[in-house]
Amino acid sequence: MIRFLILALVCLSGYLSVGSAIAQDAHGPDCCCKADWIARLEKELGHLPPVSVLSRSAGSEALGDTDVIHYNLNIEINPTTEWIGGFNTMTVESLINNLATFRFRLSNTFTVTAVSVNSVPVAWNRIDSTTVEATLDRLYDAGEQFALTIGYNGEPSGQGFGSIEFTSQGGSPLVFTLSSPWYAYTWWPVKETLDDKTVADLRYTVPDSLSVASNGVLQSVDPVPGNKLVYHWKTNYQTVDYLYFFAATDYNYYEDTFYYPGGSMPVVMYIFPSDDNAYNRNAWWTMIDILGVYGDLYGLYPFIDEKYGMAQFTWGGGMEHQTLTTQGGFWEYITAHEASHQWWGDMVTCGTWHDIWLNEGFATYSEALWFEFESGTSDPGELHYWMDVRRPGSVGGSVYCYDISDLWRIFSSDYTYRKGAWVLHQLRHVVGDGNFFDTLAAYRAAFEYKSAITADFQAIAESVYGDDLSWFFDEWVYDIGAPAYRYAWTNHDVNGQDYVELYVRQTQSSSYPTFTMPIDITTWSGGSDTTHVVWNDAPAEHLLIPVDSAVSSLDFDGDEWILRTSLSTTSFVGGPPKIVSTAPAPGERVTFGTGAGTVEVVFHKDVTVNAADFTLTGFFSGTRSFDLAYDSGTRTATLTPERPLSPDWYTLTVSDSVVDTSMGLALDGELARSFDPDALPSGDGLPGGAAEVRFGVLPPLWQGTITTSSGGTENNIGAPR
Repeated sequence: MIRFLILALVCLSGYLSVGSAIAQDAHGPDCCCKADWIARLEKELGHLPPVSVLSRSAGSEALGDTDVIHYNLNIEINPTTEWIGGFNTMTVESLINNLATFRFRLSNTFTVTAVSVNSVPVAWNRIDSTTVEATLDRLYDAGEQFALTIGYNGEPSGQGFGSIEFTSQGGSPLVFTLSSPWYAYTWWPVKETLDDKTVADLRYTVPDSLSVASNGVLQSVDPVPGNKLVYHWKTNYQTVDYLYFFAATDYNYYEDTFYYPGGSMPVVMYIFPSDDNAYNRNAWWTMIDILGVYGDLYGLYPFIDEKYGMAQFTWGGGMEHQTLTTQGGFWEYITAHEASHQWWGDMVTCGTWHDIWLNEGFATYSEALWFEFESGTSDPGELHYWMDVRRPGSVGGSVYCYDISDLWRIFSSDYTYRKGAWVLHQLRHVVGDGNFFDTLAAYRAAFEYKSAITADFQAIAESVYGDDLSWFFDEWVYDIGAPAYRYAWTNHDVNGQDYVELYVRQTQSSSYPTFTMPIDITTWSGGSDTTHVVWNDAPAEHLLIPVDSAVSSLDFDGDEWILRTSLSTTSFVGGPPKIVSTAPAPGERVTFGTGAGTVEVVFHKDVTVNAADFTLTGFFSGTRSFDLAYDSGTRTATLTPERPLSPDWYTLTVSDSVVDTSMGLALDGELARSFDPDALPSGDGLPGGAAEVRFGVLPPLWQGTITTSSGGTENNIGAPR
């Protein structure tokens, strides 16, 4: 949904946020909560809406005790008196033994005229202004079903964003509903939870001058006495309560066709006569192309056996009612936003309102994806342009919504929509395009027509990526803020090999975390450019990048994959020494008698070393003695063993007691894998940390490097286990 006023929808930048006016710095009880803690909290508490229906007396039915299967709604709407009356029959299955009561939500602005179970009148009691409890006709055990019918009538009172509105357009009455987030009870009796979806038959009786648009497929339009019509809509797809709706007015109706491999589906349009022109119709017919693009990205439209369409209403945005979006204008990006909700929000619904970014962040990112893929292939320029104009005005809150007592915080433009979209944008770059879209496919497959929470999405992403992503979700979803960067760089020539040393400093507010992120660094040298990916995970780091020749210019996150609040250059500050090469190299095998007469370690800066800074240990032969020589011109330390190294598996350790001569900074020596030659240059960007390099000396008959069929260097023949 787009929670904007009409004036906020159109601006020179293309996307003007009003969220900054309501931005909050508060982000919940603990900005460092981890995903597993949040998941436990959500499972225990979060699936319940923050309303009085939560209160349950001892022995009464809890929300998880039942599964509502089907709604059969039959109501009359009187636009003149602003009155609704009729009944709703709920088919309910007990999930526990000895179920004695059932609670539903219905506003006390209505008179409850009757409550029955399987056509037998039963006692009922109003618990509060929103909640009614019915006493069942008997105890129901797990697996048993009953039909609960509630008769009601009265004058509804809209809540939230206008859950039911009686207004007009073009001289004709207009009545429409918008139940999000938990206000369906203001116009019909419902259970109203996010994790209990239903199918429904929906019958609306209105004056015969009006048409009614609603969910699913129109079954019939039948005249009844009093110059009235009964519109019967039916959906066989699982639908969450807040996505049911109707809109009744004098509409002009149009229908077209969406074709997909193996079939077709109607797409429909309900438009006010006063706005019915070719320009507006063509703007809305873009939905057909949008369905095709999202189908390619997300899988086939999820309600393909029914329809997709749009109905006009007098509201300054859009609402993703399942199978039929309501929209207050003809903006392309909102049409794309609401259509994407059919996948993310309708088919897969956020399991709690804490997790609303799973609806709105996904839909906001989908806007950018539509413009990226509108031409049929990826246009990175369009993607990055549309994400740039979707930068949040404030990053001081978390994407995860800790406070669900405030509707404006739930639907915060800055945090839920824009920052939520940037979570997905950044995740795409972290895991790669293939893994990202595979994650969406797996997420759909696991939760289609169900509800999911953030921990569910994270688990899917980690499964596809093949590695832990808690560091990413912790900082970008559960925590607050965003990074600000300052950087500088300089060239190094080490024995004919060029390197660029990058100095990176995060300068964001101290109340924000230090962000771990891969950063694209593009270097220009010799008339060509190369993009390198470096990992930054400390407030200040020095990162050494091998390059083909001296760098003439450098671009930091040039495509803007990171939601950063600022980026500027600074004066270069020298960093700690790093190891740039060893001989033998990490993981290398040399043959006895032809190599390993010496062991060399090359640093990228001049260092102060002595023999105590090094150890050389054989797996079988133990610690080996050596003489040390150091050449400051080539920055090379040479270890000459007192006797040739015998066949064995050796570990060379370089202590961080090695320091550079200019600043006295300790060696930055860590290697991610001691047997991987690609682990060099060494270091994690910070002073301190020993280096450990493993290499092998093979018997004379073993020539070259012998690897296992798996290609793993640690499992090479001859490596000790």
